[in-house]
Amino acid sequence: MKKYFLPFLLLICCTSLLTAQSQLNVNLKGGSTDSFMLKDISRITIVNSIVSVESVSIEEEKIELKNGETFQVEYTITPENATNKSVSWSSSDNNIATIDGNGLITAVSEGSAVITVETEDGELRDMLDVVVSPLTSVETYSDKISVYPNPIQNYLSIDMGDITKFEVIISDMSGAVLYSQFDENRIDLRQFPAGNYFLTLVVNNKYHNYKIIKN
Repeated sequence: MKKYFLPFLLLICCTSLLTAQSQLNVNLKGGSTDSFMLKDISRITIVNSIVSVESVSIEEEKIELKNGETFQVEYTITPENATNKSVSWSSSDNNIATIDGNGLITAVSEGSAVITVETEDGELRDMLDVVVSPLTSVETYSDKISVYPNPIQNYLSIDMGDITKFEVIISDMSGAVLYSQFDENRIDLRQFPAGNYFLTLVVNNKYHNYKIIKN
């Protein structure tokens, strides 16, 4: 028994050593490790599957809006097959114009602001100038619609011409709806505090936006 013990032990050690030297472990992403025997591999090729963003571009350079109007920004990321196309949006002055996470601009008050889009990959940027102009005292979006007076003391009048079906929505500057009514031409605003509000008239699924001032 004793004279066979040592050769047998050496054989086990040798086999274990040869196995370790002939094994290739591959771990590219920090997850589980793949193991391969070198005798089964004829060529090794490492391919990077991540496509980096090279640029981001907004279609428009400058837009003009009136108070309360909205605008959906369109942009392009190149290359088209970039792996990470996530972007973030910001406004240089949220008191003039705001923008949400989907690129929708809302004009808030008169002035100018710069809208910026930035890619998560590479932190690449493009910008859009926004100019917001005030509404006139009687703002006419068509020959059929007019709103007066503005500023308002107690009552707001809406002349819809021959339009009989419409919705009236009044919201505060944050967008919260304070009043909603159908086919109403005279709005009692006596209970509204002094300040600025948005008036939206919905006609055939089209939105006509106004900024109104309550004294």
